[in-house]
Amino acid sequence: MVDEQNVPEILTLYDQAFPDLTERFFRDRMWPDENVVERIIGPGNKLFIILYKELYYRQLYARNTRGPLLVHRYESFMNYQELFSELLSSKDPIPLSLPNVWLWDIIDEFVYQFQAFCLYKANPGKRNADEVEDLINIEENQNAWNIYPVLNILYSLLSKSQIVEQLKALKEKRNPDSVADEFGQSDLYFKLGYFALIGLLRTHVLLGDYHQALKTVQYVDIDPKGIYNTVPTCLVTLHYFVGFSHLMMRNYGEATKMFVNCLLYIQRTKSVQNQQPSKKNFQYDVIGKTWDQLFHLLAICLAIQPQRIDESIASQLSERCGERMMHMANGNIDEFRNAFATGCPKFLSPTTVVYEGVNQSKEPLLRQTQSFLEGIESQMALPVLRGYLKLYTTLPTKKLASFMDVDDEHYDSFIGKLLTYKMIVNELGKEAGPSSADDDEPQTDIDFYVDRDMINIADTKVARHVGEHFIRHIQKLQEVQDVLKRLDIQKP
Repeated sequence: MVDEQNVPEILTLYDQAFPDLTERFFRDRMWPDENVVERIIGPGNKLFIILYKELYYRQLYARNTRGPLLVHRYESFMNYQELFSELLSSKDPIPLSLPNVWLWDIIDEFVYQFQAFCLYKANPGKRNADEVEDLINIEENQNAWNIYPVLNILYSLLSKSQIVEQLKALKEKRNPDSVADEFGQSDLYFKLGYFALIGLLRTHVLLGDYHQALKTVQYVDIDPKGIYNTVPTCLVTLHYFVGFSHLMMRNYGEATKMFVNCLLYIQRTKSVQNQQPSKKNFQYDVIGKTWDQLFHLLAICLAIQPQRIDESIASQLSERCGERMMHMANGNIDEFRNAFATGCPKFLSPTTVVYEGVNQSKEPLLRQTQSFLEGIESQMALPVLRGYLKLYTTLPTKKLASFMDVDDEHYDSFIGKLLTYKMIVNELGKEAGPSSADDDEPQTDIDFYVDRDMINIADTKVARHVGEHFIRHIQKLQEVQDVLKRLDIQKP
């Protein structure tokens, strides 16, 4: 099928038949190695064997809760290097057609295995004594899962496909073929370059470089027509890491929109995901794990910058994190820490190696948590401040200061916090990228200005759109009526 480039048939085999065979015959053992497969299909199928080995090692990673042996990690990297070498060193585009989901899984698994190796080499408890010498050799030669070859492969895919130039041309309403050569016009290279952008987004976030992460996907249109929309895990990954980058850059309004849109998508497609139990046993359940993470990150955003969100998501958020949000609104720093630890990705340090001693794989997480909390601590009084402002239309600054136990010595800094609150709502994070919201749309439910010693507060809460409420319920009624019409009810 791969030689025939029959993409629909390949998709069926990859998405359904392969997981089904794995569940039925290889639940407790691995698929045969490449030598057995090569004897069956015959020589001269190098690319097919490479693709088979990619699936083989992916299954190996999924099966081992403590992670595979070092030799398997090394062999998997060598296989990826061989695959990308075939694609990137070819003088002409390789005549290969694979389903979008398989192409995405290749990029996604490549980044995941790099992340797993960085965590592995920082944790001595994940390896046995025999692997230490091999790890020393790998690190000295820098020949497997080093940050430089990983980034080089991803950026080479971008360069080969001219994906950035093509997406920029599309955004400027120009013909992308005018900036692309034969590789860029190849469906295979275009899609691999596109997915490599999202792989780089994830990599930069894991390294803590949020500005570069957002810059990487600045020309990716986050709309229903994007290629990522054809692969659910890709869509969730894109929204999660873009939203998380905005969160860390204190652009809470934009982060909230990304998280809510992603949660709505998962909510709509949950029934489809539940119909694929066999595939979940083979592949990492990205969507299920991200679903929980998104709620905790959304709780952080709304605790700092409250705004109106979809009612169904707001209801579930209240059930899951209602008490935590109340504590965060009262300035409880521990709740911010716990929510961040639950919702953030597994950060990594590509240069940390520990051959023996204490596990240091969580050091990057501790550093990022500390950075996040330093930003929160500078805004600790803001949720409490907002609570008082909502109770009044005018309020003397001295009276508000007394409410918050601010003495005369710290009065001037308190006035600065008032101005900081407005800056957070209106300014922070704007350099991260253009917002899709209307510039005139209020981003919070209150606004105020300070006139000498008096605070004037305006309630800017958007009234509920009654029309939308009725339209939504009319649609639900029509759906129920359609279901009833399809029911075969026998008359008595």
